[in-house]
Amino acid sequence: MSTPKPAVVLFGGLAVAWNQRYLRVLAECGIAALIVDRGGPHAEALLSGDLSHVAGFAAADPEDHAVVADVVAGWAERFAVVGVACLVEQYVLPAAIAADLLGVPSPGLRAATVCRDKHLQRRFLAEWSPRSQRAGSGEPRFPVILKPAGRLASSGVRFVPDAAGLETALAEYGPDEVLLLEEPVRGPEFSVESLSVDGVVGYAEITGKRTTGLDSGFFVELGHTTPAPGLDEPARAALLDTHHAVLDRLGFGTGVAHAEYRLDDSGRPVLIEIAARPPGDSIMALHWLATGVSLEEAYLRAVLGEPAELPPPTRVARQVYLDHPAGVLTDVEVAPELGVGVHWFSPGEVHAQIATCAERDDDATVRCVLALKPSGTELVPLRESGDRAAMFVIDAPSVAELDELERRCRAGVRVRAGS
Repeated sequence: MSTPKPAVVLFGGLAVAWNQRYLRVLAECGIAALIVDRGGPHAEALLSGDLSHVAGFAAADPEDHAVVADVVAGWAERFAVVGVACLVEQYVLPAAIAADLLGVPSPGLRAATVCRDKHLQRRFLAEWSPRSQRAGSGEPRFPVILKPAGRLASSGVRFVPDAAGLETALAEYGPDEVLLLEEPVRGPEFSVESLSVDGVVGYAEITGKRTTGLDSGFFVELGHTTPAPGLDEPARAALLDTHHAVLDRLGFGTGVAHAEYRLDDSGRPVLIEIAARPPGDSIMALHWLATGVSLEEAYLRAVLGEPAELPPPTRVARQVYLDHPAGVLTDVEVAPELGVGVHWFSPGEVHAQIATCAERDDDATVRCVLALKPSGTELVPLRESGDRAAMFVIDAPSVAELDELERRCRAGVRVRAGS
């Protein structure tokens, strides 16, 4: 009887279409990739093309835990399933359930359950959180941040100044949505990305964030810089110490955590939210460009029980989302001197956003310019992450060189829209 081939289950694994570092690591280790994700035309297009070497695919609704359990149990009869990794927010809890069923490492059921519910985060992590209450549970103290407990990508999060504004805003949400009213926290925003094995943090680094902020009424992320520039040592220590304490409270086991914090007027880190999965946007790539080592590889090796270690950053990397005019998207133009062309993102296409990583002292470099929507899309004002139209990623040996390259990119990349 032949020995079953080792395999890792990737939940939300069609993300490998634009980040092939996950598949590359598994191939190098001689481990098969099994993917659980939503089905549909995009999935069919991807799997019939450059992802045809994936050993198994199952379409499963992330809320249907029974189906997920049956899928992984069936795979376990054909493969030696040695690990489970979750790549997107919607599958955090089913991935943890599958890992528990199979007896392989994961963040743990408590961490997964709490991280998937913003209301539970406020209860379990109250020590580090802003004042929060469920809408309708009492008279709020205005102004407040109105936040749906179960959404993602800044969808539905908005600043509400008074009772009249709240009454108007509440009409925009579904009748069954759990809505939180939270104390606004002013101050610079950061995220901490960490990698743990069996509850021990082997890597943690801070990313600086740009958002539309309170003045716009919404909270859309406009940029990320890894490592965070201009952060003094006391503030850095406070952020990392708080993050470690939050992970301890969650009983976080093995995996990547992505937590967002603001430093308030006193310099105290306040938890905005935490996710038990890799960060979105291009933040994983920023860590790769900054350290020279793939965080995706380190994550997969962690779920296989290997040490979770990355070197400290030696470069600085940045992702920038561009402003766009009103109207119908017609083009994204890139000046020839930037040395790259624009790529038009399509969810049904396999395309590596960023293919190479620099050496420590290499010149400042533009890694990619990406149009996030197809030509002909109606561009709308920024209210959530899905409204963004174009972005670029750059890295450099120093913050000064990075800032200069960003200035050149902002001058040389134009989002065009017509009527």
